[in-house]
Amino acid sequence: MGLGIEHRARRLAPYWAEHLERTRAAQKRWTDKAHGEWLTVLGAGRLLDFNAAEILPRFKKLRLVDADPLCASYWKSLGIPVEAVCVDISGCLSEWLAGLKAARGDWAETLELIRGFGKPPKPAYEASGDAVLSLNILSQLQIVWQDGVEARLQRRFGRRFVEARESEWLEAVRPAGQMLVEQHLAAIELAGPKFALIISDVEYLEYEGRRFQVDRWAPAPVEWLEGGWRAEMGLKCEVSPALEGIELNEPTFERWLPSYRVAWQDCWLWHIVPLGTEKAEVGKVHRVVAVALERCVT
Repeated sequence: MGLGIEHRARRLAPYWAEHLERTRAAQKRWTDKAHGEWLTVLGAGRLLDFNAAEILPRFKKLRLVDADPLCASYWKSLGIPVEAVCVDISGCLSEWLAGLKAARGDWAETLELIRGFGKPPKPAYEASGDAVLSLNILSQLQIVWQDGVEARLQRRFGRRFVEARESEWLEAVRPAGQMLVEQHLAAIELAGPKFALIISDVEYLEYEGRRFQVDRWAPAPVEWLEGGWRAEMGLKCEVSPALEGIELNEPTFERWLPSYRVAWQDCWLWHIVPLGTEKAEVGKVHRVVAVALERCVT
């Protein structure tokens, strides 16, 4: 996945630029207060969206966490000592997918097995430190889970069979997908950093009706205004949640991060796959949210 993200980021650089700039700007704003001995970055990846220039002076020690072992060579480019942690931060995805791969039941039994993966075998990675940055990883946990399930189902039952029953297996993966989000937030609460910044997709929009050229930037054909989507005339759109219906809002934080208060929030759109720039039959726009949290309970 990391290699695919890096390749797409280079090829679609004009369209990704605003998202990367807004992501780095959120980190810069965060560092107006966030500081300390240790910073832990969850989902550090290849550092495409990491604002090293603003963040590094604010912390003495840096811990970078990602499941991709190839990231370590990129981390060396920072030129400072880094604690490199290669781990499945969910604590369960690897085991779930391995268990599903070994399953031998029929379709109904397999879906029942998938539904039962709502309880992790062990806690998520504990993001210890004075500050934690969850960097565009929260929604990725669900993507890895859903893509992994789909690949194993297709290998076992055949692509056409699985495609014809898409609504069935998507419904089966939903409980575990929601749990992955809740578990990630709960792990931050348990670790208890003084500062936290969560940057994540919260909605996906797919559209048809207008094509783009990969080397000629143009604004996305949709906007997010006053809490709702607005699209160009004649555009066909479909919106779906990125976090299985969980909103990054006050009620969610009160439940899973009760020791924290929201310092500020920001929101922007990411034209991740303009229609016409890849083989996909639809264009894709993500709504991204950045939420800065400060611990108010000691």
